[in-house]
Amino acid sequence: MPSKHELAYREIRERILDGRYGPGHRLVLSSLARELDVSPVPVREAIRRLEAEGLVSFARNVGARVATLADEQWEQLVEMLALLDGYAFAAAARRVTSAQIAEARQLNAALRTGAAASRLDHGEIMALHRRFHRALYCRCGNQYMIDALDGIWDRIDASRVLASLYPQVRLSAAVDEHDRLLDLLEAAEDHPEVLETAAREHNLNAIRTIRGSVGRESAK
Repeated sequence: MPSKHELAYREIRERILDGRYGPGHRLVLSSLARELDVSPVPVREAIRRLEAEGLVSFARNVGARVATLADEQWEQLVEMLALLDGYAFAAAARRVTSAQIAEARQLNAALRTGAAASRLDHGEIMALHRRFHRALYCRCGNQYMIDALDGIWDRIDASRVLASLYPQVRLSAAVDEHDRLLDLLEAAEDHPEVLETAAREHNLNAIRTIRGSVGRESAK
């Protein structure tokens, strides 16, 4: 059975990643302890662990808050995602099966259909988008790479930057790029470098599109 510390960690982490505790949300030990029906000690340990993951930050005279990301910081995270994701996609080409590619196609079709029909909220869209990417990069054969990518996705999710902007300004192009990535993945045995470049550029396009959208809004 998980310890009280582990249970507190899992619950607080889930609330950060799903947006219930948004960027800047103050994490008050006494309040959390009452909500989770534990003493402040496991809550404090959980928050320290979340701080080590980059999901929580401490400020003098304020205490623990859900970490916030400036524009430059979330862009740097996406740049790291692009580099690792591209490498992982290329590595996955040697291991992924036709059934796993078919699963990824189904996820992308659900993403396209759900978004077009407005059946999914922004959080659901981003969760499905993440599932699509993980279904492929987890086939890379390198657990350290997978763990690193999972951690970057966690920090991106917690920042809420992509969740607030990605669906309306980037998603329609992204699902088309997903289809192209899958086509390349099926044929990538002879040219994995093409897949690596395409996957990297797909992720970097999120920065370009969102930066352009924010710039246009600022200019109004």
